[in-house]
Amino acid sequence: MARTHRYRELLAIGALSLGGCGWLPPDTPPARPSPPDPDAAVLHDWKVAGHVLGTRALISDADGAGFHDRRVSVTPTAYASPWSGRCDQARRGRQSRALAEIATAHDIAADRATGLGLAGPIIEYQLQCATNRTPALIVYVAGSHALTCWSGVCYLLAR
Repeated sequence: MARTHRYRELLAIGALSLGGCGWLPPDTPPARPSPPDPDAAVLHDWKVAGHVLGTRALISDADGAGFHDRRVSVTPTAYASPWSGRCDQARRGRQSRALAEIATAHDIAADRATGLGLAGPIIEYQLQCATNRTPALIVYVAGSHALTCWSGVCYLLAR
């Protein structure tokens, strides 16, 4: 009986040694996730959901409607739009803007500007191409909506 007990004891010790120290923490801590991009609000594939003509628009209302459902894409390093074309190496700048400033800059009547759906803080993102002459793209972001203006027309963007 003592022999059986000793045999079981040795088996238990062997099982523990084979199991290793799985209950101990790993030697190296897990990698920390990288901090979120402070410009994450603009990094999306946006869809043109509407438009507003400014007083100096170079196209008609029907032409502006022709851009509905088109895509504006902004990634951490690139951007593309129907107006600016594509840039694969872009720099980003940002600053806060008031809706009144945006309306004034693009000659949009105050009553039309309030219907743009840009409530809350608005951040203007200036996207500049670093490698070629692709025109810059400016996107105004407020929550899940955005706005970009081209040739006197401001296009409403949605995610």
